[in-house]
This record gives sequence, structure tokens and C-alpha cells, in this order.
Amino acid sequence: MRVSTHQTQQVAIDAMLDQQKKLSTVQHQVATGRRITRPSDDPVAAARVLNLRNTLGTAEQQQENIAAARTHLTMEESILGNATSIIQRVRELTVQANNDSLTPQDRGFVAEEVNQLNMELFNLANSTNSTGEFMFSGSKTKFRPFNNSANGGFEYHGDDSQRFLLIGPERQIAIGDSGSNIFRSIKDGNGEFTIFDSESNKGNAIIDPGNTTGDFIDGHYAIVFAKVVHPDGSKDFSYKVTDEKGEIIIPEGTPYDDGDAIIFKGVNTYVEGEPEDGDFFTVRPSENQDVFTTIDRIVKALKGSSGNSSDHAGLHNEANRTLVGLDQAMGNILEVRATVGARLNALDGQEDINESYKLQIKQTLSKVEDLDYSQAVSELNLKLTGLEASQKAFTRIQGISLFNYL
Repeated sequence: MRVSTHQTQQVAIDAMLDQQKKLSTVQHQVATGRRITRPSDDPVAAARVLNLRNTLGTAEQQQENIAAARTHLTMEESILGNATSIIQRVRELTVQANNDSLTPQDRGFVAEEVNQLNMELFNLANSTNSTGEFMFSGSKTKFRPFNNSANGGFEYHGDDSQRFLLIGPERQIAIGDSGSNIFRSIKDGNGEFTIFDSESNKGNAIIDPGNTTGDFIDGHYAIVFAKVVHPDGSKDFSYKVTDEKGEIIIPEGTPYDDGDAIIFKGVNTYVEGEPEDGDFFTVRPSENQDVFTTIDRIVKALKGSSGNSSDHAGLHNEANRTLVGLDQAMGNILEVRATVGARLNALDGQEDINESYKLQIKQTLSKVEDLDYSQAVSELNLKLTGLEASQKAFTRIQGISLFNYL
């Protein structure tokens, strides 16, 4: 086989270039600190690195979600705390106004302060977050949740859903609560039933909001009083209780004295003061009523109160209903605040778990792709020696020609 001078030199050049390529690869590894600089270096390990980086990216996103959820829930907790303070102040003013020593003008001043507090509470329910989204609209974050209706009431334009963020591989957490759940899903009365005095009542009877004795049997009932005035001026009072069908629950003529307990169908209440003949009170199951309406009713009662005894009785009855209604509202908000606190604690726990998980991923990733510097330096020196040998060999071969032997 013939071996030409060109062929001999080409073999030497190829060997030198191969050594340069290997040296360049090792130098790049040392410079980047990575054993795998391109997929072809180790296809199996490169695929694993890609998977680990995706997993790490997901964990980091979950940590960002935790930070976002914490910001939102902390803001919500603060708003609910302010709402509780407002309701507590309204309760104090209602107790203050529920006093016969106040003049109509005094009650007007109280009504104005209560009305301002109600507006403040209304604005809190329409709070927005840092991005301008309404916090208590459920999933309808672009819509103002609460608005005044045409008839003077309050309307809710959000929904009952909650928004969730992924904070762990298989864990989501609610980052808010709907305004309906916080401010509207509140049972009026004592939570089981509520008692109303008739607007036509003439006496000064004041009924207690009542409590349950055993299980309250749902239904609508009427407590109707009768009054008999004897020639000597003495008075006898009696009452009866009927249901919505007119069926007798407690028979007519049942004697009644001021403060006596009235017990039927799980209802336990009493009346103070003197009812006129035909005065009555109705009992119905509790229904959801927003806290704004509860406060608005006491405002109207305070503004409409005059000096006569029946007006005073109406105010006292409304005040009593308001007090138990405010207690229900505060209880509801405190329950929501408790869940918010629990979610904040859950975020702290999951954040620690995610940090540990990220550390494990980074350690595994380091083992797969990071360079062993001691081994790499040894290999670098070896490649340098190999390149120098190739260069020297090329220099010697370059000066050799077959014509020197002819």
C-alpha cells in the first residue's frame, strides 16, 4: 500500500485536532462547573437534568404562590379584624341607644354614627387588593361585590366560589373568602328563630329574642295577647299561641304575668311590659340576612323613634333583635378569621416542606450535572500532554519527505 507524504501529514493533523477538541471539552466543563454542557455529553443524564430542573421550577413557583397567598390572606385577616371592631362599636352604640333616658335628638346622633359605621363596613366589604381586584367577589374579581339596591337595600354581585393556588405537589389552598360567606350568610335572630313585634302593637311590651329549649320545630307562630280591665282598675293578661295554619299550640286564656316564660315547640322567650289587647308577636325560622341590613334597621328605628311608649317598645324590640343579629355577625366573621389563620399557618408549614424539597432536588441535580474538579483537572492535564505530544509529532513528520531518500 502506498503512503503519500500528504496522507502522513493529514493523519498527524487529524490526531492533533482530535486532541484539541477533547481539551476544549474539558476546558469548557472546568469553566462552567458542569459535567454535562450539551445533551450529547450524556443523553441519559441530560434527560434527568431536564426533569429535575422542571421539578425545581415547579417548586419555586409554588413558593411564589405561597408568598402571594400569604399577602392576600394577611390583608383579608386585617380587613376582618377591622370589620369586627366596627360591629363591636355598633353593638356598644345600640346598647347605649336602648335606654329610655335618651331623647329623640340623642338617638338621632347615635343613628348618624351607626350609619357612618355601616358605610365604613360596606366599604371594607368592597376592598381591593394591590392589583385592583375585589377581594370578596368570589371568582368575579372585576365586579364590585356589594351595591346599594334601588329599594334602599343591599345587593351582592359576586359569587360563592373561592380562588385557590397550588402550594405543594398535591396541595391547594383558598386565598380568599366570598363576601356572601362573610357578610351575608348570617342567620338573623338567635340563629334558630327570630321574633318580630307587630307594627300595630299599642302597648309597651318588649319581647326577649329567646333561645331554644330542645330542638326548635320549624314553623311560623303567633303569640297573641289579651287584656281585660276590671271595674276596680285591675288588669288580667292572657295569651295564646297559634301556628300558620291557625292550629292552637297554647290555648287562648293562658294566664300571663310580666316576665313569665313562654315555651312551645322549642321556643323559650318572655315578655316584659304591658301589652294591649290584641298585641301580638310572630316567630319564624331564622333566615340569612346581611350585616348591613341588620345595622340599617336599627338606624331607621333610632331615627323614627318618638316619645310615646309604643314607639319606645318598638325601638327596644328592634334593638334586641339587632344585638343578637350583631352577635351572629361577629361569630360568623370570627369563624372566617379562624379559617384564615389556619390557612396562614398551613402556608408556613408548606413553605418549610417546599424548601426542604428544593434542597433535595438541588443536591440530586448537583450530583448528576456538577463537575468533579479534581478529576477534571487531572483530565485537563492529560489532554494538554496529549495535545503537546501531537503537536511535536506533527512538527517532526512535517519535515519528513520520501524525496529525501531518492
